[in-house]
Amino acid sequence: MRKNRFITIFLALAAVAAMVFSCIEFKSVIWPSDPKANSEMEVTIQVQLVPETEHNGHFLLAFVAPKSWKVSETVQATYSATNAQVGGQLITITDEAMVLANDYTEPTTTMPYSSAMLSQYGVLGNTGPVEWIVLRGTTYLNLDGSGTHPTTTADVKVKFKTGPNNIKFFSAFVTCLSDNGFNTDHDGEFIISDTQMIKVTGGSGNDDFTVLHYVSTTPQTFRYGDYVSIEFVSSIDGNDTALYGESQVYLNATCTLADGTVKEGPKTLMTRSGDETYFKYIYPKSFFGVGQNAEIVDMHVWFTNADGSKVVTDGTEGFEVSQASE
Repeated sequence: MRKNRFITIFLALAAVAAMVFSCIEFKSVIWPSDPKANSEMEVTIQVQLVPETEHNGHFLLAFVAPKSWKVSETVQATYSATNAQVGGQLITITDEAMVLANDYTEPTTTMPYSSAMLSQYGVLGNTGPVEWIVLRGTTYLNLDGSGTHPTTTADVKVKFKTGPNNIKFFSAFVTCLSDNGFNTDHDGEFIISDTQMIKVTGGSGNDDFTVLHYVSTTPQTFRYGDYVSIEFVSSIDGNDTALYGESQVYLNATCTLADGTVKEGPKTLMTRSGDETYFKYIYPKSFFGVGQNAEIVDMHVWFTNADGSKVVTDGTEGFEVSQASE
């Protein structure tokens, strides 16, 4: 099977091409047509395994979801499989799939499976904090590679709770057998589905992970007590900000403490990393001079040229840059 390097949604066609030649195939991935915030979501998936090669292990299924949903805490997954090869016999099973512990590693990378999925496929073009959720079935499968047995068909139901915000993000499913992982010595041992854009409504806010933002951070999820890179893009898809073309762009920022005190940090020259991109690493508590025991509750940033005559901001306070919820 071709080894897909699924970096952004624009490579979705590569995944489709791989399906044609693989011995594992997604027949369908069906998300709810109108998912709601703060509600249970159910995704149904059908996977087929053609026993043309010898590969064994527990059935693995991984998918991308927003970190804020904490899917690992609410997810429930079951699957039924017909013509499953178990211990030299063909049986029908109804099985439960559990969230895979981090000490269970993908054999070709020796990384935890969630980290291996991130390394192999990235974040699928998402511009907000997402994670790979990895599920493992409880029954051990043995595909003998004889090619004489019927195709194994697995129908999977995955249920989990959405978060409180309206949100758009990209997701896809990956499946393999645990003992082989990303091993490409044989055909059809791992495969990724098409990427789908998921839109959840009926909540508060408006989180859109499907578009590039003028302001972002690295890492995407951080704490005010961590080092964090504040990143600024001066033009997106031909929409130029006032600072487009400036060789020197300055970071300006304020934070609010738990007691309501507002602190302003120093105007700081950013590093230009491309024609339109700039970044600056800061340690927020030191940057604002508030001390290690201070509790920062929010932070806002805006950008100017050297003399302050050109400003890029959002509203009256600037772009909100928030730490992780926990």
